[in-house]
Amino acid sequence: MPEVNKLDRLRSRIAGCESLCVAYSGGVDSSFLVHVAYETLGDKALAALIDSPVLARRDKDAAVEILERLGVRYEIVEEDPFASPGFADNSKMRCYFCKKNNYTLIMDVARRNGIRYVADGQNADDALSEHRPGIKAGKEMGVISPLAECGLTKEDIRAYSKLMGVTTWNKPANACLSSRIPYGSTITPEKLAAVEAAEEVLRERGMEGCRVRWHGTIARIEAPREYFNAILGAQEIAERIKSLGFKYITLDLEGFRSGSMN
Repeated sequence: MPEVNKLDRLRSRIAGCESLCVAYSGGVDSSFLVHVAYETLGDKALAALIDSPVLARRDKDAAVEILERLGVRYEIVEEDPFASPGFADNSKMRCYFCKKNNYTLIMDVARRNGIRYVADGQNADDALSEHRPGIKAGKEMGVISPLAECGLTKEDIRAYSKLMGVTTWNKPANACLSSRIPYGSTITPEKLAAVEAAEEVLRERGMEGCRVRWHGTIARIEAPREYFNAILGAQEIAERIKSLGFKYITLDLEGFRSGSMN
């Protein structure tokens, strides 16, 4: 169980903002932050969800459902990541370019609603990571990180979320669809659609937390080890993923590793 004073500290930090716009994705961290912000600030809390081709349709629908159930004010902002210079080139700074564009849009949402602060869902573990170009973009633009500031780790956030009835408390880690494409390989809408559809083949069978990595004609499945037998035993999975334009389907024997393409 996390230290109680961490949650008190977070509530105090948010209350001090008086109004707050949360850069929301529907993941564990931002969902928890939105819940605490709404609990603390009521209608002076706002969630901004960026909708773009890097967000899977299923994830968007689930994110909106959480906001509707909570009752917090929210805005959905349509965004084209390919309009952001540097994104499609897919360098190791890809996330920096994407986040810079996203935060620009979210800050506009905040200004229109008379909200001074924009907050991201960065946690204390993220702050220690060596490869987080998106964090750099947020800092440059004045985005605050209340979870990290108050020392909340991912474990803390999951524990508090469970206590508070936040449904994402046990949601598997996720990342945008562009993370499935190796650095240096140009990102295209077609590649994003292919990996999204391939992962949907697995999710339809209840296999959450899987990744399908794009390697040209090869689709490399990273999955939690408990799904290995089910994947290997279902020829239909390979056939359906092949129908998306892949020639070879492989199962990575190391299983799912967050950030394995970094």
